[in-house]
Amino acid sequence: MGAGLDMDVGTFTRSIRIGRPIDEVWSVLADIDSIADWNPGVVASRTTTGQLQGEGAGRFCDLGRRMHLDEVVTEWLPPQRITFSIVETNLPFSRADIGFTLVEVDDGTEVAVSSDYSLRFGPVGRIMDAVMVRRTYARGMEGLLAGLQRHLEDPDA
Repeated sequence: MGAGLDMDVGTFTRSIRIGRPIDEVWSVLADIDSIADWNPGVVASRTTTGQLQGEGAGRFCDLGRRMHLDEVVTEWLPPQRITFSIVETNLPFSRADIGFTLVEVDDGTEVAVSSDYSLRFGPVGRIMDAVMVRRTYARGMEGLLAGLQRHLEDPDA
């Protein structure tokens, strides 16, 4: 039965090159309350813990259309890596970790976002993932990266 559990797990990575120094990119990602300022998939956000940075800091994201999620920072390695874990949501995820990895390159910063997740509903969740969730989720991460790039490279847009 253990092999069946692995089938519930989905992973993917998307990346983008941003023409800004790594410290500037990190600063935006580390300001966890500001995600609604640059991620087009988030309508509003707010911190949910007294801690605003570092492992254990939390935020609530209103995704619109009555969808939401609560995340907590589970990895904080400035300025190279930050990971958020979804701790509560009305989306079909039973678990999801979203990690950002930043690498300094000649003309800016390479930003990769990776997701490692599983869905509720067992076999039905696997079908949902194959039919819709993975594609929709990956497009959302691509939009997130494009929004981050616009926010940093063209803040007046």
